[in-house]
Amino acid sequence: MSEAGPETIPPEYRARLAELEGAIAGARDWATALAETVRRLRDAFGKYNWVGIYWVIRHQLVLVAWDGPEPTEHVRIPIGVGICGLAAETGDTVVVPDVSKDPRYLACFPYTRSEIVVPIKRDGRVLGEIDIDSNLLDPFGPEDQTFLEAVAALLAGKYPGD
Repeated sequence: MSEAGPETIPPEYRARLAELEGAIAGARDWATALAETVRRLRDAFGKYNWVGIYWVIRHQLVLVAWDGPEPTEHVRIPIGVGICGLAAETGDTVVVPDVSKDPRYLACFPYTRSEIVVPIKRDGRVLGEIDIDSNLLDPFGPEDQTFLEAVAALLAGKYPGD
């Protein structure tokens, strides 16, 4: 998680985190946990326009769940390519306030203005990541990063594989 702990998350984020924790813990299987996570994240705040979860499979990111107005063509992304690949390579959250100003951005949708990518890690190893696009400029604050890093930790804890 980032420097700020969950206690610094505003109440509306804490409420969403508690809902997600219950949904992930109560999911009947891994696929359901992922589907519930992307749906609930997208519904949580109006600024989360497209939400995807990528998983690291054979040195690339593979889209395993998503919720948004349309599918992305980027269903497989090599580690190190684009914002998603950078987050997977470094293991750090990447926030891009304006994708038009970042040459690393892999364009998915013409309406995407900003992106946040949060690695899902267990024991220091990147298992996957949460990728969120917004149609707003610079909507992701420290509370979003802390919240999403807490969600990523919940997913890492639920992941049944190694």
